Amino acid sequence: MPLYEFACDACGKAFEEFFRSVTERRRPRCPHCGSRNVHKKFSLCATAGGDRSKGRGASGGGCGTCSSGSCATCGG
Repeated sequence: MPLYEFACDACGKAFEEFFRSVTERRRPRCPHCGSRNVHKKFSLCATAGGDRSKGRGASGGGCGTCSSGSCATCGG
């Protein structure tokens, strides 16, 4: 089940909403004010795994413990 982040255009609050599938199309209601005037936020997701033998995670952003790709753990 995908989890999406939304922001309410009426009250400005952010909230998350589960959908049954990525193809489900519905406009959720803001749990704070009840408005349907919301938009989906762009979210980044973190992944684990990948080829760690080169000191980089699957996302290419370092070793997975930092975001710079250059720390003592990465050796970068």
